[in-house]
Amino acid sequence: MTHSASSPALSVILPTKDDFASIRQTVRALGRQNICDRLELVIVAPTDHIDVPAGEVSMFAAARVVNGGPVRTSNISRSAGIRAASAPFVVLAEDHSFPDPGWAEAILNAHGEGFAVVGPIVENANPNSSISWANLVLEYGLWIARTSRVEMDNLPGHNSSYDRSLLLSYGDNLEHMLEVEAVLQRDIASRGHRLVLEPRATTQHLNFSRLRETLFLRFNCGRSFAGHRIIGWSVPKRIAFALGAPLIPVVRLIRILRMLRSSSRYSALVPRVVPMLCLAVLTDGLGELVGYVTGPGNSPDQLGLIEFKRWEKMNAVDQDDYRKLVGDFA
Repeated sequence: MTHSASSPALSVILPTKDDFASIRQTVRALGRQNICDRLELVIVAPTDHIDVPAGEVSMFAAARVVNGGPVRTSNISRSAGIRAASAPFVVLAEDHSFPDPGWAEAILNAHGEGFAVVGPIVENANPNSSISWANLVLEYGLWIARTSRVEMDNLPGHNSSYDRSLLLSYGDNLEHMLEVEAVLQRDIASRGHRLVLEPRATTQHLNFSRLRETLFLRFNCGRSFAGHRIIGWSVPKRIAFALGAPLIPVVRLIRILRMLRSSSRYSALVPRVVPMLCLAVLTDGLGELVGYVTGPGNSPDQLGLIEFKRWEKMNAVDQDDYRKLVGDFA
């Protein structure tokens, strides 16, 4: 591992389910940052004995491997990385999300202006599939078409940056809070901290483009979100939200379509994405209904099984395009 004389300004928390090969493309994107010498790379792996090629991490201020134990859910791995990090700010990264150059500098500048949480614009790294677009706009639609900085209480999950001391203040509850970041971020906002979407920070995100895996993802995402949201709620409130759950897909669909139509860049997507988006939002809504009634169940573990190696959940055309871009992948 590598170290520089100066302390890192930003720690990048990057989990892997197995080895370095799975995260190589993200590490290379991080290495292209104009301030990579101010970054600490914290790789969270099932063991501390993975082989990290020195040439792949020599440009960082520091790089380390943290033993997060067997991977069940990504939030547990991220929590281990956050606790091991040394920079005052920690940004969450994924093996299927590749930050553009300038991303890290924009995030740090926003933190320097007093924002506790900073989120990036999320763009589509496999844009040739309508299924990919449906997944992207469902998961990150609030943040794909913004062109100016805006304060909000909900930022891109698994891709945003946090004041590390704020996360550590959750103590043993950190793993739980990271399970659904929308819940964490709203709690942070309720405590008086400022959150901002920074359009100068952009990342390219790979999305599911196979139907079966998409429906599995959407159901479990909906169930996990609702199941964690209701923790601490009264029975009448849970019943009220369960009764209102059938309306959720309609509301979400209208909101997403309005956002797409208002964007000069994405308005042309609407006819192409609507059929798959309708199916995806209905499946997500069914998951929410189940979550409001029964809680999250095993949805976190199910999501943990499919969080990593996103290319395995892409169709053959997307896999070929990705292989042309990065070479053979793990």
